Amino acid sequence: MKIGTCIYLEKFLESPDYYKENYRYLEIQDFVMPTNLDNHMEDILSMYKNNLSDYKGTITVHAPYIDLKLTSFDPLVQSVFIKRCHHALNIAMKLNAQYMVVHSDYERKPNYEDYKDFFLLQSTSFWKSLIKDFQNMGITAVIENVHNPSGSLIRQIIEEVNNPYLGACLDIGHAHAFGKVQLSNWIDCYGPLLKYIHINDNNGELDQHLPLGEGSIDFFSFFQKLKEVGSESVIMCEVFGNKVTEEKNLMYLSKFF
Repeated sequence: MKIGTCIYLEKFLESPDYYKENYRYLEIQDFVMPTNLDNHMEDILSMYKNNLSDYKGTITVHAPYIDLKLTSFDPLVQSVFIKRCHHALNIAMKLNAQYMVVHSDYERKPNYEDYKDFFLLQSTSFWKSLIKDFQNMGITAVIENVHNPSGSLIRQIIEEVNNPYLGACLDIGHAHAFGKVQLSNWIDCYGPLLKYIHINDNNGELDQHLPLGEGSIDFFSFFQKLKEVGSESVIMCEVFGNKVTEEKNLMYLSKFF
């Protein structure tokens, strides 16, 4: 299986060898923070390049999302999202990343009737305009659900753009806490478009990023479903904590493979 974990520099430097030896994929998340993009980018890049020079696995990058709004009515607000996305894509290229995770900004409580149509129009237009840049760099973009009630709108965006460098990222913690359908429904909905999965646990109400087995997600059924459909998605652990937490989480995960 394609097992990975999410890191930021401070966490990674606690034990670089542990992360490089135990995970085939590492998702760098430092650049979700605006201050790291604007003030510390070169230093962070340099540290990662030095410490990952002997890493044989695959690097992925999480795009910025804090205070960003792609599907805003205001073009100036949209332009900030687009600028940050280009910024992150440039970073991904410098790190020789193969994936970039980008949040869907679907509103938790849409407050007008035509919201879904507007969301689809804005999102599809953006991805059609940018996906060639990803393709030219050999980087696959994956759209991550956050407050989406199901995978249907993300699937529609991907199908409309119709480019192999755009796929779906299923965050099962978000789906469990904020979604309206079972996890198996997300897997069926995405089908072969599902290229990337964030896994962690929670109580079904909050996005807690707990180690597997400490919340209420039924991981046995989830992984059985993945096996049934023959999924080849990257499985990316996204658990809050230190190396000890990572080890505990990985041990639980090993039950399924």
